Formats: sequence, C-alpha cells, structure tokens
Amino acid sequence: MPHAADFTDSELTAYIAEELPVGRSAAVEAAIRSSEALQARLARLIAAQDDSPQSVGDFWRRRRIACPTRSTWQAYLDSQIGGEFREYLRFHLEDIGCRYCNANLDDLRATADSAAAGRVRKFFATSVGRLKDLPLADEV
Repeated sequence: MPHAADFTDSELTAYIAEELPVGRSAAVEAAIRSSEALQARLARLIAAQDDSPQSVGDFWRRRRIACPTRSTWQAYLDSQIGGEFREYLRFHLEDIGCRYCNANLDDLRATADSAAAGRVRKFFATSVGRLKDLPLADEV
C-alpha cells in the first residue's frame, strides 16, 4: 500500500487538478484513505495553490496548452496525421496519460460509432421498399 512519502508535491498537485494518469491517481486515492499525513499535505497544497500567484507552468497546465484540439484528435482517428506529429499524439495519450485528451478521444469514437449505426439504420430503412421488387434467387 502506498504511503504519503511515495508521492511528490508535483504529483499531488497534478492529482488535485485531475491530471495524473488513472492508475497513479487511484494509488493516490488509496493512500489518502489510510493516511492522515497525506490528507494534511493535500490540504496544505490546496491552500498554497489558492494563495499563490500563477506561474507560467501553472497557466500552461490549467489552460491545457499542450493538449491538441478536438479536430486534431479527429484527424488522428481518421489516420490523416502521420510521422513525428502522430508519434507526439501517441506519446501525449499513452506516456503522459492525459486524461482529458483520452476522454476527448473516447467521446469522438463513441460519436463516430453512433453516427455509423445511424447511417446503417437509415440505409436499410430506405432500402426496404425496394427489396420487395427484386426477384428472389430461385426466380432468376
């Protein structure tokens, strides 16, 4: 079981901002439940965030400047992006583990699946009337 000393202040700050990868975030949550020292440390970090001016790094993280746009993620899904930029996008998703971009990508996938299913239903619905006019295989 992780202890309070197993987490850096940077990790805890990322946890507060919901920027940690899911696995590491779960480890922090498990440790918080059993460690009053970690709970107190988190409370101090939250108070310090509220009282301190924003640094360039804070602004960068909070505004998600490194996160690609939704249209970029759609192009990624459609395999319209290649080379080094595609590798960066993979790195952003898998190695950095950006929860926001992974959620955005999941949403785009779900939207695409739903739209495709709707197109299939529409195609069959408009084709039903025409199918009855086609000869059966044994009539040909």
